[in-house]
Amino acid sequence: MNKSVSFYEVTDVMKEVLDAGGEISFVAAGFSMLPMLRNRMDTVILRKPGRKLKKNDVAFFIRSDGVFVLHRVIGEDSDGYLIRGDNLNNIDRGVKDSQILAVMTGYIKDGKKTNCTDFGYKLYCLFLPLVRLFRHKIYPVYVKAYKKLFESKKK
Repeated sequence: MNKSVSFYEVTDVMKEVLDAGGEISFVAAGFSMLPMLRNRMDTVILRKPGRKLKKNDVAFFIRSDGVFVLHRVIGEDSDGYLIRGDNLNNIDRGVKDSQILAVMTGYIKDGKKTNCTDFGYKLYCLFLPLVRLFRHKIYPVYVKAYKKLFESKKK
């Protein structure tokens, strides 16, 4: 039997497991990590980070407003980490190490496990800026131009 529970209900247990060197996993919810993680379809695997996070690590953290988030580290400044979902434009700034619960070590998609050390995953991270450029900058312009052209031909 599968039962859905809120992270707020299991936070203490998650922290205990992670602090003991264990790993936790859950089905990702939301669209912010598309195309890598699909809403309520893919499972993420997390461990407590044994080091300072670096660019492209996927952090599971608690925002200052208490919301749990799984997003990618895109950099760091004097205030903390800069973190953003792969499918988002807005950036969480100033995320502190104390807010980080875990880091993704892999995920399961369609029954296949991918580790963050796998070549394919590293290739995804390498091309992610190009994917973002296409999805957020080029594609919308193309769609707008296509619609404008199509509408003008209808008249």
